[in-house]
Amino acid sequence: MKALFLNSDKTLELKEVSIPEIGADEVLISLKASALNHRELWIQQGLYPGMKLPCILGADGAGVITKLGENVHTQLLGKEVILYPAYDWGDKKEYPNRNFRVLGMPDPGTIAEYIAIPSTHFVEKPTYLSFEEAAAIPVAFLTAWRALVTLGQIDASKKILITGIGGGVAQAGLALAIAFGCKVYVTSSKQEKIDFAKQRGAEGGVNYKQEDWHLHLKEMTNSIDIVLDSSPDPVLDRYLKFLNYGAKIVAYGSTGSRKTSLNISKFFLRHIQFIGTAMGSPKEFEALLNFMSEHHIKPIIHAQYSLDQSITALVELKKANHIGKIVISH
Repeated sequence: MKALFLNSDKTLELKEVSIPEIGADEVLISLKASALNHRELWIQQGLYPGMKLPCILGADGAGVITKLGENVHTQLLGKEVILYPAYDWGDKKEYPNRNFRVLGMPDPGTIAEYIAIPSTHFVEKPTYLSFEEAAAIPVAFLTAWRALVTLGQIDASKKILITGIGGGVAQAGLALAIAFGCKVYVTSSKQEKIDFAKQRGAEGGVNYKQEDWHLHLKEMTNSIDIVLDSSPDPVLDRYLKFLNYGAKIVAYGSTGSRKTSLNISKFFLRHIQFIGTAMGSPKEFEALLNFMSEHHIKPIIHAQYSLDQSITALVELKKANHIGKIVISH
């Protein structure tokens, strides 16, 4: 089979390898599509702990079950599925255990023609989604779901700010928040991305490159209840201009690895919570897909490449000009 490897010298190579063997409690998935995340770029730069190379990249995937382990029920054969993008969350709702890890390093990833996974690590693909749309869901939508629903405790009364609206998690958060009936506001450095978000249902947005962006946001919104934050501002005190009492900042990234400063007394006197999150549990993944099916939510696909073009697709991701997800059709 073909698979995209990150070699030990951090070079990318699409090469032929053997189809993986499956264990007694595993299934073999013929992957029909995968999708890219910034995680792949960070792995290329050696920014993940416990790096183990070479590895097959990719955490997002959808496909068809083509082979069953001896302990797996025969009714699963031929099912169209979306992969849960990680291993070993554990039993706690609050956080994963120390063995938690995402597909695509150190374990084999999804930018390949086949993958072997446990028979519990997928959900059935909703029929209204193509394989490409289904593959664009796991990492981005699961991250947004946990941030907004589990931790943010979203409901229709909340006003939401989503920073960096061009990315996959941000677009997922916008779709979910709109489905919950929330008023949503966004930030971006590019007006066309703000305009696109407004076409998708956002109330408005501001350019975070402007020095007084937080004042414009205050004027626009009056107050914000939940921030879905890909890159907290270097001066978090600016958030105090628009955050409501009891507001929650749920951070899932740190684009640019920026440091932040904070006047802690103002935060605790207003009962503001700063919460970190990453990914989500299998139960959250199942709840997410049920909600998406109920509301017929589809992810935004920016561009589609073939498996043979997967290295080119990663170059496109690095440019950061996209809105939504970059997918690979197998």
